[in-house]
Amino acid sequence: MPVASSSIRIAVLALEGCVASSVMGPLDVFAMANLLSRDQGRGEPFAAELIAPRPGTARSFHGLALGSARVPDSTERFDVVLIPALVGNVARSVAEHSLTDWLTGQHTRGAKLAAVCAGAFLLAETGLLEGREATTHWGLAQDFAARYPRVALKPELLLVDNGDVLTTGGITAYLDLCLHLVAKQVSPELAALCAKMLLVEPGRRFQAPYAVHAAPRDHGDTAVLRAQEWLEAHLCGPVTLTGAAVAASLGERTLLRRFRKATGDTPLDYVQRLRVEAARRLLETTPRTVEDIAQAIGYADTTSFRRRFKARTGLTPDAYRKRFALR
Repeated sequence: MPVASSSIRIAVLALEGCVASSVMGPLDVFAMANLLSRDQGRGEPFAAELIAPRPGTARSFHGLALGSARVPDSTERFDVVLIPALVGNVARSVAEHSLTDWLTGQHTRGAKLAAVCAGAFLLAETGLLEGREATTHWGLAQDFAARYPRVALKPELLLVDNGDVLTTGGITAYLDLCLHLVAKQVSPELAALCAKMLLVEPGRRFQAPYAVHAAPRDHGDTAVLRAQEWLEAHLCGPVTLTGAAVAASLGERTLLRRFRKATGDTPLDYVQRLRVEAARRLLETTPRTVEDIAQAIGYADTTSFRRRFKARTGLTPDAYRKRFALR
């Protein structure tokens, strides 16, 4: 089918090691937007297609062949280029200079570049995120920040739109990204209708409620590891820096410095993270009251627990349970 001159041209990249849903899902969303627009007596606003950076078949991280991708010629310009989520050897993907050069060229010719999840690493390789805000999957935030220190990373956000470059959090955030683009490129009304048809919750802003705290244990500091084990064992009771320092056989100031270097947290902040993780599990899997949960994980003051829980997750305990409880 020929592309109408007024259509918004979107290239969804088929990359080796991609997550297939973050490639095929956007094509479905834009096709749904076209269908709904046509049903309303309007034209099809989007011309989205699967694009490959080079000849050959790209395979998703689980081996699905994305063989229908077209290789564009060097003069083509797209309005939006969507970089999918990547799994596995991200370093190999970002090392392909021909791909980052192509992305930079598209941007120079006026294309918006939008990245899903770990696709933000590839976008960052172009240098276009330097000095600007961006996000990626919460589990990749530490690696991203270390690799791209000049990017103002906002891992608590689900989507960051700089106008010409956009980044999103986890894999399924492609839904939020596509609806955002439909609203921005066509109309909020069409985006809202798409969300209803796809049963997608619109307007999500934060990924903090989804983040799981994985305590680093491979840092190589055995004294800090002893302190971690002591803090975990005393999670529900009174916790002091002195007690952790005794367990680590270190002075308090030395422990504080080494603990922060090894884990990124102070010992007391570490405890707060552990307590919130414990509370999340209880909220998800038990009918226990918030007051009972607060006491069970070491908070004598329920108000203090509610405040700390919301600061970590972006939700109150009751709102968290309503969204994530396993019924």
